Amino acid sequence: MPHRAYRLRHVSHSRGFSLLELLIVLVIFAIMASIAVPSFQSLRQQQQLTDASNELVAALRLARGEAIMREAEVTMSAVEDDDWAQGWRIEVEGDSENPIAVHQPLPDQLSVGDKNAQPADEVTFDDLGYPDAGGEWLLSHAGLPKVSRICMSAIGRAYVAESGKGCDS
Repeated sequence: MPHRAYRLRHVSHSRGFSLLELLIVLVIFAIMASIAVPSFQSLRQQQQLTDASNELVAALRLARGEAIMREAEVTMSAVEDDDWAQGWRIEVEGDSENPIAVHQPLPDQLSVGDKNAQPADEVTFDDLGYPDAGGEWLLSHAGLPKVSRICMSAIGRAYVAESGKGCDS
């Protein structure tokens, strides 16, 4: 068996990366990152739109469920007149001091309604969970061509309509 000092002297010396190799890898990484960033931004915008749609549907379902559970009229209304993007509140009729829930404003790039469909400023569910009228909310993001359609049937069922379809489809 060779002596330990002999083995240490004859170990092959491995070299690291040269500066040129490191720079080439960094340039390739920067090019790939610059290609990927726009698609991530679109994905983030799409996720904001989906989240806001799901939050609005959940709020409508909560309001309906509370009306049935409490056997009382429950109203869901825009915090500011006709501007659902500024948030909404759910309250038992006649008790505006103690809301069931209050939703914060949506992100700046999101809007609710457009020229074709501006939702009512409130929806009231009776003690059986039936709304005073069917409803439709269109959510859009400034950076996306897609619109999310929230529908509420005459019996109070809230859902997100399939892409490209209307509420009565």
